[in-house]
Amino acid sequence: MSRLFHLYIVNRNGLCLLHQKFGAIDVDSDLVGGFFSAIQQFMQDVLPIGDAQSIKSLDRGDFKLLIERGRKTDIFGIVISEKEDVQVRAKLIEIISEFENRYLEKLTNFTGDVEEFQEFKSFILSKFPSQLITPKHIPEIGLDTELTSQIINGEVKSVELGGINYAVTDEHRKILQYIDGQRTIEEISEVTQISIERIIEFISLLVWHNLLKLHFRPIIHDTDIFKTKDISLFHADSLEKQLVKKRFGEKGIQFLIQSKGGLSIKDLAELSGLDIEIAKRMAASFLVSGYIQKVGSEEDTTIVDLRNSPLAIYSQVLKRAKGEDIGDLLKTIFNAGVNAGTDFCQNTDLLYESEGMWFGNMTDVIIEVIKFFHEYIDYTYDYSDGTLTIISRDCFECYNFRFYEPLCYFTTGLINGVFNFCKSKKMVEESIELDAREVECKAVGAPACKWVIKYVRK
Repeated sequence: MSRLFHLYIVNRNGLCLLHQKFGAIDVDSDLVGGFFSAIQQFMQDVLPIGDAQSIKSLDRGDFKLLIERGRKTDIFGIVISEKEDVQVRAKLIEIISEFENRYLEKLTNFTGDVEEFQEFKSFILSKFPSQLITPKHIPEIGLDTELTSQIINGEVKSVELGGINYAVTDEHRKILQYIDGQRTIEEISEVTQISIERIIEFISLLVWHNLLKLHFRPIIHDTDIFKTKDISLFHADSLEKQLVKKRFGEKGIQFLIQSKGGLSIKDLAELSGLDIEIAKRMAASFLVSGYIQKVGSEEDTTIVDLRNSPLAIYSQVLKRAKGEDIGDLLKTIFNAGVNAGTDFCQNTDLLYESEGMWFGNMTDVIIEVIKFFHEYIDYTYDYSDGTLTIISRDCFECYNFRFYEPLCYFTTGLINGVFNFCKSKKMVEESIELDAREVECKAVGAPACKWVIKYVRK
């Protein structure tokens, strides 16, 4: 998705009804509304009646104005974007449609008061969130627990976020009651009978203002071995002990005290009298909270470099066949990833050809091709600078490997394969180059493998 700067909803007279800022660039919303109104008037003066309403975009070179008109009222949605983007336009159409549905009566009998529209920002943020939010995410209350407690207890009827007052509804309170750092959005929806879409809309607003944080439930294997970082915390009457006891009871405390780096999750579950799935859920929570760290698994071998890992088998096969060393092996794996990425592009519905031109969203394809090979990933997209970050917590490439540098060359190759394909089809400007790096790797000791992907102009 292309980089976004601002989104405006204006009426036919150029009055700005709503403005959402994404980037660091400040633009006067009234100025944008007046400019748009002037353009509309100019088009009406020089073109036949009806043509003025067909303006869909304005191009300044370094950015574009994407414009969509409402179907039921004379309002317009305007996005200032780095370039024309099919996905951004589709989301803009959805936003304008929902805005009309929610405020049709107020728009029809408009009194000039725009304050009543400001709460709609939560819907906009659910479509262009600060980080991608999926039903599998686990929301957790952030540092401002006092405000969230006041909302849950019904002590406040509205909250001020970013200078805007948002009404607090019973639905909001119900959602917050089940946000415990354990349940996924999907699970909260099942318990509350509130749609996933409505929950994500509310959560997007809170995440944007740092009232909630999100994480995924780490994948825990029966054979994983963990060690509690500071057992003394759970012998003393500490805040950490109180929090664990509140969530998991005395068995959670015993789990942490017995996690000394010698027993697998399976053995700890038996020792603590826990169901294995509950033990894994505890371990996932403690890992996210930073109470424990993974020190190995029952299946681990003593690995110092690639020559002692299962990948060495692959290396030896290639050496015998082609006389390659480990460096050449990694290049071969990278090239295999490039080829796999290219093949994926040729067979996915996310990219398509029409009248000799190719269309689609390259960022979406990169995410999907990595999802195809990785069972469990998280990803964020920074609209301010166009950076895509992908995290794999259960990377198949380096599972149980140890090395002195990141070695997941196949996945890095996948990213390059998608970029090369899109560039060959003229979907990417010739002056744009890919900067895709694995900046963290489990083989080096990181908790997950992490890629940072940027598109750099020459």
